[in-house]
Amino acid sequence: MRTILVIDDHFVTLETICMILKKEGYKTCAARNAQEAQEHFFGNEVDLVIVDHGLPGITGSELAKRFKEIRNVSVLMLSGNTDLLEKPASVDALLPKPVSVPILLAEITRLISGTADAAVAQD
Repeated sequence: MRTILVIDDHFVTLETICMILKKEGYKTCAARNAQEAQEHFFGNEVDLVIVDHGLPGITGSELAKRFKEIRNVSVLMLSGNTDLLEKPASVDALLPKPVSVPILLAEITRLISGTADAAVAQD
């Protein structure tokens, strides 16, 4: 079973994404901030990280960079920030919030299987 670390400071978004992923057969670790995220990252074999861009005290791209310095892991960033038009170098894919479930699941499948280069998907 693949493990996905989901990081978002908005509780409803975090719980919704985890619920969707569990229904699809993934194991999830949920974190609301960088400290919780790092605890899960170091305590679990994480296959994919889904991170919100706007976290308290740190950006999702900064956190992604830290993770990638430690382990080769794919990172999918979600962002409601309309000013963030380009995918940060530290992430493998960027999707806008709100994201449709089929698009989210397709991107997760692509990243976990490693079948394509990093992409930016927008509505």
